[in-house]
Amino acid sequence: MFDRKVEPDPRPAAPPSRNRLPMRDGHRREYAADRERGSISFPERCAGALADIGVHGAVSFRDLADARFGGHPYTTRRAVDMWIEDGLVTETTVTGPNGNPFKVLTLTPAGVADARELAAQRGMDRNQRIEVPRIRDAQASHDTAVYRACATERDRLRRRDARVRRVRLDAELKSAVARASEAERARNGKRAADAERQRTAEELGLPLDEAGQVLYPDAQIEYEDAEGRTGRVNVEVASGSYREPALRAKAAAGFAMHASGPAAAGMLQKLGLGHGDDGAWTGGRADRDPASVEL
Repeated sequence: MFDRKVEPDPRPAAPPSRNRLPMRDGHRREYAADRERGSISFPERCAGALADIGVHGAVSFRDLADARFGGHPYTTRRAVDMWIEDGLVTETTVTGPNGNPFKVLTLTPAGVADARELAAQRGMDRNQRIEVPRIRDAQASHDTAVYRACATERDRLRRRDARVRRVRLDAELKSAVARASEAERARNGKRAADAERQRTAEELGLPLDEAGQVLYPDAQIEYEDAEGRTGRVNVEVASGSYREPALRAKAAAGFAMHASGPAAAGMLQKLGLGHGDDGAWTGGRADRDPASVEL
């Protein structure tokens, strides 16, 4: 279905207990070694997948299959049906920019509580924002492309033995900066508000452009490396509607640039900002065979 090499089917011979999602024991390096051997259990895959939906707000069925279930649609369907039955996840069919339908997964209020606990158990910051998102058809294609881009960056960090601690989406970053700036404006006026906006942006690892405006990524990944040092990756997903100056500014600021669709990929390549085969083009629903069926 996905025209790509997949891992061995991780499904056990018999269905697992409904007392599901037990978390792993032992050190994360042992877990990483198990990953390399392809021995991730179905409950562990489910735990990571449900946390992903919570952290990113909206994830497409097929992207979740690729990122968490080794590309196996039937195993993914088994997990999704279990979550829907338990009232944790909602599955919606939306239309992509080329008119092709695809399935998007979001959390229910009950799913939010489970995803928060699973994310914390997996080592993510307790302040990680997880909530019920509001998804519009017009935004769904871009929002799910952000998940694909973050999955690529997460894999790069994993290869460096780094651990993702928090993911902030653009709405959370903008809200944090605006909240701090407006509070300062109410106390001390516009000049103080501008200074506070720049200070808060710097604290959050957000660069400024030449005009002093904050450059917001689509997502920001906070991580901890093998030596305990912290860092951030600002992730930007460009579409075909992006303008060259905006792309250049964000690339110059050190953003990890990804493209959603061939038009954006061509623009990045034209500007010398693309990365070719290393995953900069986050191929989406419109880039796959429209005759293929999502289970």
